[in-house]
Amino acid sequence: MSKNVLHVPRELRRGGKAKNEQASIESGLRLIQLMTRNLNVSDLGSSSVLDMGCGCKLVQAILNHDLPVNRYAGIDVFPDLIKFLQSSVHDSRFSFHVQNTQNEMYNPRGEPLGPATRLPVEEGSFDIICLFSVFTHLAPHDYSAMLQMLRRYIKPTGKIIYSLYIHETTKSGLGFMDGYAESLNKHMEQSNQTREKFLEGMKNNKTPDFWDFDPTRPLWGAIYSREYALGLVQNSGWEVESLNDPEPDIQHYMICRPV
Repeated sequence: MSKNVLHVPRELRRGGKAKNEQASIESGLRLIQLMTRNLNVSDLGSSSVLDMGCGCKLVQAILNHDLPVNRYAGIDVFPDLIKFLQSSVHDSRFSFHVQNTQNEMYNPRGEPLGPATRLPVEEGSFDIICLFSVFTHLAPHDYSAMLQMLRRYIKPTGKIIYSLYIHETTKSGLGFMDGYAESLNKHMEQSNQTREKFLEGMKNNKTPDFWDFDPTRPLWGAIYSREYALGLVQNSGWEVESLNDPEPDIQHYMICRPV
């Protein structure tokens, strides 16, 4: 274990496991294991990683468990968290940056995202770009713009991995509607009628390409059909390597390589 244990104040932690810091860190460990397994590397020791919408669980997992990483850049719209990480992490491998990108859920007054949006990191310098619980809150126009923008920051041999909500039932029984909808339903407020129409459509194989799960909380759950999610990758500078079923710590997740 590293002697430089990083604790993040509760008010700076977001996400489903934010109340339990140790559970959040353990989730980060499992996501790192998922990345290395799917990207065919033993660890991140030789990889430069760009973590978009970084939060804190990956950096805590790396530091608190003394995991190898060549370089890690974390970018988030949450300035208080980034300021905390900048002042608390004293390791030259790590850098943290605020990106004032507009998002209806997390940063409604930010600047619109577009293919030409610039990040405060070097282009073409990352082996891995990861986005966990980011595309789950993106509308279709930002889904496409995010992919096009990030294409400039990947190395020719690099990969991008991102989680998303796909409304389908999987063989493992962990599809969105039977695995994640239960937790989302607890937060539903006034969209029950919309939800019933959606569920009826699922029974008849007539699901929409995109569905904002709870209109009273814009983009709290951005749900895509499989075909639409795959189609949005086309003409973005990426090609799909795999669209994978959910696992206990992640929704469906996509892995793409640059073209």
